[in-house]
Amino acid sequence: MPAPVQSALGWVVREAATNVLRHGDATRCDITLAVTDGRTTLTVENNGVPDAVPSGGGSGLAGLRERLAEVDGTLDFAAGQGRFRLTAAVPPLPGSTVPAAPPPIP
Repeated sequence: MPAPVQSALGWVVREAATNVLRHGDATRCDITLAVTDGRTTLTVENNGVPDAVPSGGGSGLAGLRERLAEVDGTLDFAAGQGRFRLTAAVPPLPGSTVPAAPPPIP
């Protein structure tokens, strides 16, 4: 991935991990990174979320949106039934190439 995308997604992982540890009682957290047609999508989903999650998100999420906007990315989140899902998506950057996915580990 191009360095600006790596940096933006790194911030997403750090902020998501901080939120999991500070704002809930998670027993599970799944982090998924997928590249499809050059579009990179990072999803962080955890359980142990209180029923009352602010609908607008906090200042950390606003900061992530700003960082992702610098690489034409988006940030979405949803909460419900004790779960929280954060999804960051970044389109291919002009001139970037996406390597073929490595084969699965047996």
